[in-house]
Amino acid sequence: MTLPNKVTLGRLALALVTFLCLWNQSPALYVAAFWFCAVAVATDWVDGWLARRRGETSPFGAIADPLADKVLVIGCLMAFVRDPHVEVPNWAVFLIIVRELLIGGLRGLAALQGTLIAADRGGKWKMGVQSAAILILLALVVGRSRGWLPPAEPGDPPAWALSVLAVAVSLWSGGVYFYNGRQVLRRSWSIQRKGEP
Repeated sequence: MTLPNKVTLGRLALALVTFLCLWNQSPALYVAAFWFCAVAVATDWVDGWLARRRGETSPFGAIADPLADKVLVIGCLMAFVRDPHVEVPNWAVFLIIVRELLIGGLRGLAALQGTLIAADRGGKWKMGVQSAAILILLALVVGRSRGWLPPAEPGDPPAWALSVLAVAVSLWSGGVYFYNGRQVLRRSWSIQRKGEP
């Protein structure tokens, strides 16, 4: 296994640990979750840089890298939905999960046709915005749980604004993926008879 792929698997492990820390809802573990998440976000850049520098790009990395990102983002958002220190709207999490499932389906169709759809620039922007939003939300949770920040106001405007931003970027990048993959969709709708290529 290549070093970039090992870094990616490390990020997946960090994503799971971050989720468990958030789910526990302990002030000390909130701090740990923030730092685990920060390191995981940093490795998202590191594994790509290593793969390009060492010439070790691989199909596994192309699939595992965005998968680790999804586990980190969705895990944090699910934990935020039940957290008393921050109000992340359910519909925002739902839309982000649906977007990821649809892109996963598109990648699956492409794989059946012998095509690999890797993360594009829009996907990287989406991950960057979502990562920043999650780290800010984590900082709010840490500050509020320790009394360093006042409790959330009704509606929690900062959390809602960050959620709307994350959803908007997710839907935009998802639209770009489907536009670029429209040929994959067209081929998947066609009926292939026995013996046809």
